[in-house]
Amino acid sequence: MGLPNRIAYQDQRYPYVVLAPIGKKNKQIRSIGHKFERGLLSRLNDAIVDQINDKALDVAKIRPYLGLSGKAVLPVSFEKEETIHPHLLRPELFLWRSLSEEHGLPLKEEFLYSTDFTQLSSEQLYEHVGEVLEDYLFLSHISEHDHKDWIDKISAAFHNHPIVQLFHEKRNVIDAVEVMNQSALISVLNYPEDVAYWRHRVSIVMRPFRTLPADWLEGREGSCSHRKSLTFLSKERCICCSCERCDYTLLYYIDEDRVALEEEFDVERATKRVMTIEKQFNEIAAQNQRLLEQLIQLNGLKKQLTVARKTLDESLDVVKQIERYQRKAGDMRSHPLLYMYDKLNRSQIPERTCESELLWLSGIELDDVRMLKELRDWQKVVPENVYPMTSHVLEELKNKLTEVRYEENDVIITVKGRSLTYAETQQVLDLIYYYGTDYPAHTLVQVLAGKATNKLRQLRLHETRWFGILSSWPEKHIQKLFNQLEKQGWLMKQQKGYSISDYAEEVM
Repeated sequence: MGLPNRIAYQDQRYPYVVLAPIGKKNKQIRSIGHKFERGLLSRLNDAIVDQINDKALDVAKIRPYLGLSGKAVLPVSFEKEETIHPHLLRPELFLWRSLSEEHGLPLKEEFLYSTDFTQLSSEQLYEHVGEVLEDYLFLSHISEHDHKDWIDKISAAFHNHPIVQLFHEKRNVIDAVEVMNQSALISVLNYPEDVAYWRHRVSIVMRPFRTLPADWLEGREGSCSHRKSLTFLSKERCICCSCERCDYTLLYYIDEDRVALEEEFDVERATKRVMTIEKQFNEIAAQNQRLLEQLIQLNGLKKQLTVARKTLDESLDVVKQIERYQRKAGDMRSHPLLYMYDKLNRSQIPERTCESELLWLSGIELDDVRMLKELRDWQKVVPENVYPMTSHVLEELKNKLTEVRYEENDVIITVKGRSLTYAETQQVLDLIYYYGTDYPAHTLVQVLAGKATNKLRQLRLHETRWFGILSSWPEKHIQKLFNQLEKQGWLMKQQKGYSISDYAEEVM
C-alpha cells in the first residue's frame, strides 16, 4: 500500500507535497525545471500549510497511509513532459492496493478529482485543498481495517437497525403473511371482501420488509455473498455500501456505528401494523370453522394411511412402471385409496399447535384445493383397518404390470414394413449402451447391418455380438430405426452417436 518509494520525488522547497510520475510509460521525475510548475507547487504547498494551521488538522495520520516520511501529505502527479497533471489524485488510489514501482501511477479518471487545480484562484485552491485533505484523512482512517472488516461492521450495523431487528423479532408472522398472501387456501376463505381488504393491507404493512434484501436477512448476522463496492463520503464520515446483484445500497456512519437505509420507516408504526395484520387474518379464519375442520380431517386421514405407507409407496412405484409401458399417465381414480394417498402425500398439513390460525394455515400446502371437496368421499373410502385393502390394491397393480410388460416377441417398432421385437430392441439398445457415444451413427449402422469395412475391422467391431443382427435390413432403414427410437424416447441424440434414455433403462 501507499506510494512506491522508487517513483516518489520530494523537493525541500515544497515539503508538504510529494511528486510522482503518472502514466504507464512515465517512470520517474528528473527535475522541476519549469517556472509555472515551481510557482504552482509553491501555491499548493502554502494552501496545505494554511489548511493545517486554520483547522488544526492532524495530517500526521496521512503519512503512514501513503508510506511517506518527512512532512509530505499530498501527492501531485507529473506528466512525461515534466508538467504537472492538472488533477489531484484521489486517496482511493492507495487504499488496499499495491502500486507498481516500475511505472508511473495509473492514469484513470476514477482516481482523479474532476477539478483542474492549475486554474484555480488562491481562495478556490485553498477550498479544494481543504476538501482533498479531508478525504485523505478519512481514507487514512479507513485503511486501518481491511475491506472484509468494514463489510463485517456494516453487516452487524445492518442487523442492529430497528426495522431489521423488528423483522427478525416478527419473522414467523412476516413470513406467514407473505406465504398466506399467495396461498391457494386464501381463494376458499369465506367473505371475499374481507379477504380482499386484508390483502390490500398486506401490501402496505409488508412494504418496509420487502425493501430488505433476502440474502442479507438469512440468520441474524452477515450479509449476502456477492461482491460489494464501497465508496467513501468524508464530509459525512460514512461509507456507501452497494451490492449490484441485490440492487441494494446503504450508508454506514463509522463514528456512530449505524446504517441508514435508502428508505426509512416508522418502526413503532410498523410494529403495530404487523400485530394488526395477524389479528385481522385470525378474525377471518375464525369465520371459516368448516374449512379449519376439513384441514384437520385431511391430516387425520393422512395419519390413518401412514400405517400402510410401505405398501402404498410400493403401489405408487408399480403405477409408474405401468405408465412407462403404456407411455401415458394413468388415472389413479380407478384406485381411490391410492389416489387419495398420493394427493395427501404431496401435501403438507402440520398439527394445529399454536393459537394463531395465520401461523398454522401458512404451513399448509395442499396438492390441490379440490381435495377439500373430495374429503367427504375420501372418508367413505378409508376403512378402519386400511392394511388389507392396500394389500389388495398392490396385488391388482402387480397383475396389471404383468399384463402390460413387454414379452420377447412383442413388436416394439416397425420401419418400412420391417418389425423389431422387444428382444431385438434390447440387443440394439445394448449396442448403444456400450458403444453409442464412442462412434458416430453411421458406424453403429454398419455394425448392425454386418458391413465388415476396413474401419470396422481395425476397430474389431466385426467381432462383437451385435455384428449383423439386422443384416436383412437396408442400412438406410436402420438409420430410420434410430430416428424412430429417438422419437419414441428410447434413445437420446448426442454430439457423437446416441445414448439410451432413462426410460429405456427402466423398461429394459
